[in-house]
Amino acid sequence: MNQPDDRSREVSAARATLTGARIALIGTIIAALIGATATITAALVQHDKPDPTAVPAPTTRAPTSTSEQPPSTAESPTSTSGGPTGTTTTASDGVTYRCTGSAPHGIAISYGSSTSGLQATGLPFTAQESSVSRTARYYSIRAQLHGGGEVTCTLTVTAAGRTTTSTGTARGGYNQATPQVCADYERRWTACG
Repeated sequence: MNQPDDRSREVSAARATLTGARIALIGTIIAALIGATATITAALVQHDKPDPTAVPAPTTRAPTSTSEQPPSTAESPTSTSGGPTGTTTTASDGVTYRCTGSAPHGIAISYGSSTSGLQATGLPFTAQESSVSRTARYYSIRAQLHGGGEVTCTLTVTAAGRTTTSTGTARGGYNQATPQVCADYERRWTACG
């Protein structure tokens, strides 16, 4: 009579082990999904993360400025001199992307809004958009040097008479200039990044 009791205990122990293994497997899968979700979220939030292979060199971001001016009938932004910021005084709505400098080994430039991705490969570089997107969360430029040189990029967004300018500079190696202008919930543009 002891045999059936021993057999049932063995079956019961085997089921418990199998259930424990299933629970461990499910936990591992959930942990992997959470980790993948966190990684994807971090990648989306940190879209301006520098290239890990970049050679460290001085990289500076010039001061940014925001000024409110009444809209004018000018076709494109006009800049005042007096600093690397390039503060715009009067302009119609639109976006201006500008990069200058030298990149003897080449440069990769990505620019546009959060809903677009445009490319360029040479200096000097200038592009304009005649309007500001109602759905874009940000506008940015990412200019990465290919082994040396220096680049300064200026991004100007003008919307509803308010002009915001962001400037970034990269020197040497594979460093990046990454000026960025972001919209808040009220669609006011500010330098960010």
